[in-house]
Amino acid sequence: MEYSKEDLMEAKKQILGVGENMGTEESKKIWEENAQFWDNAMGDESNEFHREVVRPKVTELLSPNPADYILDIACGNGNYSSYLAQRGASVVAFDYSKKMIELAKRRQSQYAKQIEFCVADATDRKSILECFKTNKEIPMVMIVRLKKVKRDSLK
Repeated sequence: MEYSKEDLMEAKKQILGVGENMGTEESKKIWEENAQFWDNAMGDESNEFHREVVRPKVTELLSPNPADYILDIACGNGNYSSYLAQRGASVVAFDYSKKMIELAKRRQSQYAKQIEFCVADATDRKSILECFKTNKEIPMVMIVRLKKVKRDSLK
């Protein structure tokens, strides 16, 4: 499904405007409502910015390989997680939108052995630790797509 540039900009404005003056629950509600649109818009390969800027730079910084265990925070539809899995890394990917995680699992099903998806809020330590109940290790390298996180919100 193709979306116009205007559609994408409007969705981006609504979704990315979430945060500073909005509570977590309100933010989560907006992501739940827009998850299918965002998944369709990003597709399997993400957008041009991710393909041309983010992926090459992060790959340069991380040099992901089969021995790596990487945490992808705010993973959305999981297309960056699959990019890392294609390079052999094992990935734990989480997002606070249950709908985005459902879509990610479906879209990235071919990497089910390499990517573990879970629902967790990046500002809630307990929910993050829940993602690691079945794992003995917690990834040391983190991919973070967050704006500013106030120190108080991590308590």
